[in-house]
Amino acid sequence: MCPHYEAAMELIAKRWSGLILTTLLDAPARFSVIGAAVDGISDRMLSQRLAELEEIGMVERNVDATQRPVLVEYAATQMSRELSPVFSALQDWAEKWMPARTAEG
Repeated sequence: MCPHYEAAMELIAKRWSGLILTTLLDAPARFSVIGAAVDGISDRMLSQRLAELEEIGMVERNVDATQRPVLVEYAATQMSRELSPVFSALQDWAEKWMPARTAEG
């Protein structure tokens, strides 16, 4: 198996990463908006995943210190935006083949 493919799959498959990236592909968002969009993620885990994604260049953290309170937004980088067709294809596949999750399980 190609090591580049393996690394990409590990990244996308890491718990919460794909959902965070999908959220940011729609538009830049504040921490609380991302947390609300990614059902079930704790603030601690969201903070950790955002830091990891920022470190590898998939997420950009933008700080506007002229705002009060300070405005911090996270945005998808070109690197992660290039995954958009992959996430769209996965969404199409999931809608066809995966059962929907319900509140009960």
